[in-house]
Amino acid sequence: MKSYYDSNYGWYDMTEPDCMDFYREVQSRSEWKTCDGCYRRVKLLPQYSICDDCATKIEQGLDLG
Repeated sequence: MKSYYDSNYGWYDMTEPDCMDFYREVQSRSEWKTCDGCYRRVKLLPQYSICDDCATKIEQGLDLG
């Protein structure tokens, strides 16, 4: 299985054509930013300020600090 990671939504399974189109669309609209949680440079959609890794930690009740 071929997959790609995206800082907006996580992992994509590229065996699905719709998934591949969605991944490309998200990447085309994303811009390089510094994540407010981990301070890494990642490609995020303009309205996002934290990456998928940090969002997952917050959802699980973990501290980003």
